[in-house]
Parts: sequence; structure tokens; C-alpha cells
Amino acid sequence: MSKKVKVSAPGKIILSGEHAVVYGKPEIIGAINQRLEVTIKELESSTKSLIFSSQEPSGLLEFGTKKIFKILGKYPKKALEICVDSEIPIGSGLGSSAALAVAITTALFKFFNQTIDRKKINEIAYEIEKRQHGTPSGGDNTVVTYGGFLWYRKETESFKFFKPLRFSSDKLSEFVLINTGRPMETTGEMVAIVKYLYNRNKKRVEEILNGIEEVTRQMLIAFDQAETKKIMLAIKKNEQLLEKLEVVSPFAKRIIREIEKKGGSAKICGAGGKRKGSGILLAFHPKKEVIFKLTEKWSLPTFEVKLGEEGVKIEKN
Repeated sequence: MSKKVKVSAPGKIILSGEHAVVYGKPEIIGAINQRLEVTIKELESSTKSLIFSSQEPSGLLEFGTKKIFKILGKYPKKALEICVDSEIPIGSGLGSSAALAVAITTALFKFFNQTIDRKKINEIAYEIEKRQHGTPSGGDNTVVTYGGFLWYRKETESFKFFKPLRFSSDKLSEFVLINTGRPMETTGEMVAIVKYLYNRNKKRVEEILNGIEEVTRQMLIAFDQAETKKIMLAIKKNEQLLEKLEVVSPFAKRIIREIEKKGGSAKICGAGGKRKGSGILLAFHPKKEVIFKLTEKWSLPTFEVKLGEEGVKIEKN
């Protein structure tokens, strides 16, 4: 009987701290219920030793697979088919590449009968993420690996601090995700845009980054106390600071202003985008149907999201 392994990993949402985390500031990040599956199946006969099927356009799956073979020092005896099936939009701030990196690493650990060591899996996934994003913070792959909510901070390349957070669930069901469209820029390009601003005006950008750190701490308190007004205010402040970093497109700003006029708040929750789409918006309103009604006129994909979901896991075949 041919061997088969199936693994799933969640997407992620940054509640606060995007871009600032690259400069050593903390972020609050959570796993979400949209998931990506990797299935590895042995083939009895094939003209190729490896067959890949993935939505990922950059060859990240093939790169990750071969890197893991080398790290583990193990190679398949038969041809393998490696397939990816994902609910996570690519390039929209929901951690699709991190989910892929973590899922393929875990799947190959399982396939080669290695102990499922989350710390080691996370370290390898981070190395795979570097190919996609250049200088990632490491937060995405960490929350995808462990799940739940994390307070994450990258002190240095070799020292990254994270602590699981526990939040009351009564406010977590009121969040909605709005897809403003895949950004024309990559995450790496958006990080480079902020770096360019930083090099031109270090003092001003540091003030913005310090402001984001303060908002992240306010967000922590707001979630811990499950206070709607404080949550909404923190989201609004966070978005204002991200707009000062010039990572939010005019179209996304227009949507956010409309939500604010209706008594809600929203922010980008990834690297953002300058020219057209800015990826996914994290929106909050005490009556979430207000947001659904508002986004109908733009025909934007809008969906409920569950936060703090389970991390990477082995699925039944």
C-alpha cells in the first residue's frame, strides 16, 4: 500500500504590529480558521521523482521540499506527488507562504517518521520563508506552527521571543475580513518601501514605529478586557499609523473611512499595498452585518473569521 500523509496549517492575522515588528517592535498575531493542506503520496510508477501541484507561483513548495530533504538527510525511495490545497488567498496578508512552509515541513517530518518537534519545524519553516520574503520577522511561521494568539518580538536574528496569549472568546466572533484585492507589490517590496522611508527620515519613521508599539500594547489590554470601544480605538490608531508609513492604497483607505463613518473600524493586516489592492482588511463592528452590507456595493469578498485557531496538525487520510 502506498504511503500517504496529510497535514494542515492555518493562516494568520496580525492584530497589531505589522511592519514595526521588522524593526524589533512587538506584534500580536493570531491563527485563523482558513487553512492550507499539504498531501504527500507515494507513486508506484512515475517518470519523475517529484511531482508538485500548488497554487504558489514562486516555486516555494519545490524549494522547501528539497531544502527539508537536505536538512533531514533523508530522501524518498519512490516517486512522490506533493499537492497543496488552500483556503488562504495568496499575497493578501493572511500568511499563505508561512502556512505552506510549516505544512510541508511537518508533512515531511511525518513522512520520514521523525518526531514532530514544533520548535525545529518552526526554525526550518522560517528559513523557507526567507526565500519568499527576504527578511521576515518570523512571526507568521511561529503562530502558524503553534496556533492560538502570540505576543511576538524579534530581538535579533538568533533570538525571537514569543508568548501565548489567552483572550476571552466573546468578542472574537465580531471580526470580519474584507479582501480589497491582491496587492500589485510583494511583501518584500512593501518592506523595502518602509525601509526607504526609514533611511530618508529616520526620526519621523521611528516615531511612527514607536506609536505602533504603543498601540500594540493598548490592543493587548483591550483584548484582555474584551472592551469593544478600546478594541475599535486601537484598530483605528493602528491604521492611522500604517497610513503614515504609506503602505495603504487609496482604495483601501476609502473603504476604511466608510466603515468608520458607520461606527466601525478597520485596518490592513499584512504588508499592505500602495497602488491598488492592499490585501485583507481586518474589520470590527458591534453589528457585523453593517460591514457586509457596506462592502456589497464594491462586490468585495467579505467573510467572517475565527481567531485563535489550532496550529499545524496531522490530518486523517
